[in-house]
Amino acid sequence: MTANPHPSARQEVLRFQADIGFDDDVTAFISHSALSARYGSFEGIHDLREMVAEHRRELDQAVARRINGGCRQPVVLRASDLCLSDIAEMAPDFCV
Repeated sequence: MTANPHPSARQEVLRFQADIGFDDDVTAFISHSALSARYGSFEGIHDLREMVAEHRRELDQAVARRINGGCRQPVVLRASDLCLSDIAEMAPDFCV
């Protein structure tokens, strides 16, 4: 018996260039599921691009935290990498 992925599981991943303040941009990837976990559900690759554009500053900051923490390129962002506002209020240093 083979395991089938959940029919509603999204597989889209978007590559983007994150501006983290260096001379060169950093290549980063983020999945539909990571964005949905942070910002709520949405549909399709077009909406994925719009979601990344809308939250670009926060995503760039997440990439910067990963690079500053020793991660190499390309950076694959996870839902846990994204800054949650309620955590930021409790620990202001968590978000750059």
